[in-house]
Amino acid sequence: MRSMTGFGYVEGTGKLGFYKIYLRTLNHRFLELNCRIPREMNMWEDKIRNLVKEDISRGKVEVKIDFEPQEEAFSVEANIVLARSYWKALQKIVQELRLLQQPDLFSLLQVGEIVQVKEESSRWEEEWENFNPLLRQAIQSLISYREVEGSHLREDLLFWLRELERLTGEIEKKAPLVHTYYRDKLLQRIKEFLPEAKIDEALLAQEVIFYVEKSDINEEVVRLKAHISRMNKLLSQDKAVGRELEFILQEMNREVNTMGSKSCQVEVSSLVVEMKTIIEKMWEQVRNVE
Repeated sequence: MRSMTGFGYVEGTGKLGFYKIYLRTLNHRFLELNCRIPREMNMWEDKIRNLVKEDISRGKVEVKIDFEPQEEAFSVEANIVLARSYWKALQKIVQELRLLQQPDLFSLLQVGEIVQVKEESSRWEEEWENFNPLLRQAIQSLISYREVEGSHLREDLLFWLRELERLTGEIEKKAPLVHTYYRDKLLQRIKEFLPEAKIDEALLAQEVIFYVEKSDINEEVVRLKAHISRMNKLLSQDKAVGRELEFILQEMNREVNTMGSKSCQVEVSSLVVEMKTIIEKMWEQVRNVE
């Protein structure tokens, strides 16, 4: 199990320059990938995205690359024919307008077309073979960080899951007492409002059964125990389980809420409050699981 929060860094040298690769991830509902790379590497962006997606399935991911080029990274060309034509034109302007200032090299270089950086895509395509291993190392560094964080999340979730299982067991023990609870409560009300009335045991039994059926939480207990078992299995897996954990917590919360609305026993209501608090703590952790 991995956390969605992580950091990876690798630096290394290729044929065209020196690279610093930074990978940062934060929790996010889906995979959101943002690349901040030098302009000359734009042709690599799709390849970078595909490599990251192979190993990262969820989270907000930022890829940042710093590049210190060597001379081989660029080819600078001068258009001598164009420069000569511009130079003649500048001299003619000076002569015709009888200017004191003479044209110089700086004036000539203001013309953007004279000196240009020639981009050779084949050179960068070959350089990908040098950059690819560095990016893979950075991704592995990120994964290792996320796995360490994920192991801490697993420990916390297992702790709270055991607490939830313990409280579920206590509620399961108290569930059969609901029959006695409602019988005693009905008898108390009858004696309070009709102290002289003769109690019909058959009718009383029917009323007790009616209230017991309405407040029966056995089904909710069974389903909750099944969810706890399923989560235990998920927490032992190495694949991305965040979305399924979120779904299970939703179902757990639904079952616990139903228990609370059905039962009028003070002891059960108190346990339900504890269980809801635990589920909320688990939510805080699961939101950061890949």
